[in-house]
Formats: sequence, structure tokens, C-alpha cells
Amino acid sequence: MKTVKYTRHAKNRMRLHEINETDVELAIDNPDLTEPLLEDRKNVWKKISDRYLRVTYKEEPDRILIITAVKKKQGWRE
Repeated sequence: MKTVKYTRHAKNRMRLHEINETDVELAIDNPDLTEPLLEDRKNVWKKISDRYLRVTYKEEPDRILIITAVKKKQGWRE
């Protein structure tokens, strides 16, 4: 896996929602759902216990930039 870089916003959201880096990397490596976004960004969703983890990231040539990570009560819309 490429090196992972976290934005300040992502670190603050992870601290607020009590998300660790292992869960974020697990969501990127093995997502339950992937949504493409604008500007080469992606949302990945992973169900962890009773919550849904949503990670927004951007793949760059030499690294993966984590933009935000939050836990939601409801999952993705089908």
C-alpha cells in the first residue's frame, strides 16, 4: 500500500468520532461500497460494529491523501 497522509481536517474528525488509523486503512483496502466523487476523490464505506465509517480520500502518484473520516448511524443510499 502507498504511504497514507492525513489532512488536519481528517485528523480532527477522526479524533472527534473516535476513529483510528487502522480502521481508515481497512476501509480503503477492503470497502463495502465505493463512490466516485469530483476531482479524483472517492468515498469508501465500511460497516464497523453498529456504525458506518465513511472515508473520503484522493489517490496521488506517491501517496493516498485522507481528506476526512466520519462515523454515521445510517449507511450509504442504494
